[in-house]
Amino acid sequence: MTHPIWRALRNATRAPEILRCLVETNQWAPMSAAYLGLSLLEYPLVLRLRRGEQIHLDELTDLKAFWQIFLRTVYRVRATDEVILDLGANVGVFTLYAARNAPRAQVFAFEPFPSTFRRLVATVRDHHLDPRVTCPNYAAAGASGVRLMPDGQLPSQRRALAAASVTSGTEVMGKTIESMLEENHLPHVDLLKMDIEGSEYEVLLSAPRACWRGSTALPWNTTATALPTRANNSSVISASRIHGHFRPL
Repeated sequence: MTHPIWRALRNATRAPEILRCLVETNQWAPMSAAYLGLSLLEYPLVLRLRRGEQIHLDELTDLKAFWQIFLRTVYRVRATDEVILDLGANVGVFTLYAARNAPRAQVFAFEPFPSTFRRLVATVRDHHLDPRVTCPNYAAAGASGVRLMPDGQLPSQRRALAAASVTSGTEVMGKTIESMLEENHLPHVDLLKMDIEGSEYEVLLSAPRACWRGSTALPWNTTATALPTRANNSSVISASRIHGHFRPL
């Protein structure tokens, strides 16, 4: 068991995040304690932010998603962004964050898994974001077609497209970035956010250079562990046909 002194020292570096939590919500104390592993919360619950957003938390991973996006600010959204692709939108936490920080943006939030998609749609509806947020019910993939995602008791943030050898699971539709842009009539993209549990590699490498015409030095955000190795985080860009159109944030 970790000694309380060492636990306190380890969490001291979280002070700026806890301060941002205080600014964001009057529920900052129990949320901070739960995120740091100092106490437990009873789920489900509603996290109410001071600026009006209400985020439904069904499990600890939902709290972690809020913490990473709103408090650690792992994704950089500019006020001038007008078209944002949210690949792997999950239940809509980043969608809320993007809508707040880029008030003129149209957000396209892609989520394939049925139960998670229903939560995403509810988040958008409850915050009256329907005019600004479109929620396509499919996954970003290296090739368009039906794919499988695992069933079972997994956190929604951990569901990924199954390998071709897998024969059971929930069927979802996968589409390429090229198809996504064409179907949604998007001539350019200002911000590409991806959190698609390891599919980033195939998705980026399958995108023809023509996809990014009109998108100069397109910013993209992705999770640090999403690609096979840390080196691949840069090699995906330098080795692919879309080189020159992306700048990681």
